[in-house]
Amino acid sequence: MNDNAADFDTTMPQGPFTSYADVLAHLDNLGLFHMELDLARIKRVLEELELTRPEYPVVQVVGTNGKGSTATFMASIATGAGFSTGLFISPHFITPRERVLVDGEMLPEEDWLVLANDIMAAGGEVLTYFEFLTVLAALAFADYEVDLAVFEAGLGGTYDATTAIAADTVVFTPVALDHQQILGDTVEKIAADKAGAIRSNVPVVSARQTDAVLEILKNASNTAGAPFTVAAGPDSLPEEARPVLNGVHQLHNAALAVAALQTVMDEKALPRPTLIPWSDVVTLGIADAWIAGRMQHIAPAPDHPALILDGGHNLHGLRALQAALAAENIRPAAIIFGAMKDKNLEGIPDLLSALTDGPVLLPALTQNSRAATPQELAVRLGGAPDGPTETIPCASVREALDKAAAYAAENPVLICGSLYLLADFFTLHPEYLRP
Repeated sequence: MNDNAADFDTTMPQGPFTSYADVLAHLDNLGLFHMELDLARIKRVLEELELTRPEYPVVQVVGTNGKGSTATFMASIATGAGFSTGLFISPHFITPRERVLVDGEMLPEEDWLVLANDIMAAGGEVLTYFEFLTVLAALAFADYEVDLAVFEAGLGGTYDATTAIAADTVVFTPVALDHQQILGDTVEKIAADKAGAIRSNVPVVSARQTDAVLEILKNASNTAGAPFTVAAGPDSLPEEARPVLNGVHQLHNAALAVAALQTVMDEKALPRPTLIPWSDVVTLGIADAWIAGRMQHIAPAPDHPALILDGGHNLHGLRALQAALAAENIRPAAIIFGAMKDKNLEGIPDLLSALTDGPVLLPALTQNSRAATPQELAVRLGGAPDGPTETIPCASVREALDKAAAYAAENPVLICGSLYLLADFFTLHPEYLRP
């Protein structure tokens, strides 16, 4: 178990970047949403950096919903167990530094500068945005000499950048319809793409899935000779385990994280703590886990009403949100909603209508070329037979908050539909990124 910080020489930048601002400019030029479904580029850079098979154990988290929460639970428990732990998650809300954490903390800008220059020296100019950050995380975790690293996949599995890194355990959160234009128009096609992350003889731990998805993952595991396990549910957690993250689905995510962590610890012979019972480590790690924008309650303030923030952005995720709201007997006074223009909204207008008796406010999202305009969303949502009775286009999240305040009384306003919508909110209120 390592307690040494990375020793970076930041006195004289060596490479094309002379400041962290230069690194951000390079990432902006790459384009947040640009992707190329080919792992050849990132494999070459990883090989040059000797990171194709890192010295630290790697867990890859693949799936549709719950990836970030599951990865965060796993990293929190591992850190509580005394392991120096790297965590790579996406997307970010305000700064890309949110994506690369060591023991729950972002790395200094100076470290990012050194890491980015090292990547460029290894041929990193060919990488896409997500590939660049994946390599940066892998390199940072090596330099910090972590005991364990958890990588959340970005999209799919077969061609996701995180699949270019050898893994010691592959985890599957629930697989559902999302990104159909890239991964396929059925859940079976999506599951098949995600199953491409399964490696030969590497253990697979899955959440409970639909029968069709489960069969695909099992068959892919059998073909690869990979041991396959379905994680037990919340009943397997210590009785005292209480996540700060709200919703019964988070108990399922926590149980999956525990099962996956125990699997990689067994696989790599990582020692369990001897001074504290494992059940206590798990309980404390679950309680300490935090990721913003997951059924997050925010008290009213002078410039906004009481709020609930949730990153649910597809039908499966929004149904989980609906169940979590019902469990707490919460009916939002209004909804602030956003979505990407290529998002399949089938079933979502009806669900939004079922969630609130108030209006659905549709703010424009800043600096996001993929976002649907408020007017486009108003037509798509309002045109549905059982969709919201009132949709209100807004020029910004700020305007949506101001208008929503008129509807909020005892009930909170729900903000959901896109993590990029939440990013606009957190840009206004960065103080809510931490609990």
